[in-house]
Amino acid sequence: MAWSCCEYLLSLKAYTVFATHMDSLAELATIYPNVKVLHFYVDIRDNRLDFKFQLRDGTLHVPHYGLLLAEVAGLPNTVIETARTITLRITDEEEKRIERNCGKHHEMHRIYRVVQKLICLKYSRQAEDSFTEERLKRNHFNPFSSTRSTSKSPYSFM
Repeated sequence: MAWSCCEYLLSLKAYTVFATHMDSLAELATIYPNVKVLHFYVDIRDNRLDFKFQLRDGTLHVPHYGLLLAEVAGLPNTVIETARTITLRITDEEEKRIERNCGKHHEMHRIYRVVQKLICLKYSRQAEDSFTEERLKRNHFNPFSSTRSTSKSPYSFM
């Protein structure tokens, strides 16, 4: 929602100042040349916020800034602990999702390398009998092998 509002205001060419803890909005500057990202510097020591009131370029990523700010603001400990529990659950789910996606990425990368080699083979001028279908299967498609081809060259089939 916030991203859409920002894009709408950008389409109007309106001069706007946003104050937010949403790090993702800083990415607007990579898309729109008329977006400038600044932050107020905060020094963090022993999970305590020390506001320096200095305006600086770019972003300042502070993990769980909202939780630290809630403590400074004096919110009840029960609210903060509930927020920490929810944050931990969300973080765990995100880590699991990233782990699953990494596995998919590695599999796609392996498939890409095989396809790349097959394309090279298609245009190769070497004798066809030097590269057999069986050798390609053995080197790249053995489901029981944990060691698959690690060659970096797209022209290496052995």
